[in-house]
Amino acid sequence: MKTLKREKMNRRPSSPGEVLGGIFLEGNNITQAQFAQDLSDLTSGRIKTSTMKTKLSEVLNDKRAISAEFAILISKLLGTNPKMWMSLQASLDLWIAEKELEKVG
Repeated sequence: MKTLKREKMNRRPSSPGEVLGGIFLEGNNITQAQFAQDLSDLTSGRIKTSTMKTKLSEVLNDKRAISAEFAILISKLLGTNPKMWMSLQASLDLWIAEKELEKVG
């Protein structure tokens, strides 16, 4: 069986934060504060709004990777699939790892 090779992606994949902020929040005129409140409400207050604001800000600014729990919460609010968010994160993580290994090799 012949192995198919895909062209290597040279551009940095979009991060979950870029997609969340640019497409979903800005595209729907949702503020970070309101989204953080809605995320906190989904946890029945188990995660404080202030904690959600911090997590959300860090994800949107690419200072934090998206977690499985966060992907599930976001998906519940936006009607998306949590696998999409995790796939975005995995694609970015793999791209970064490849770039780091290229520096070593």
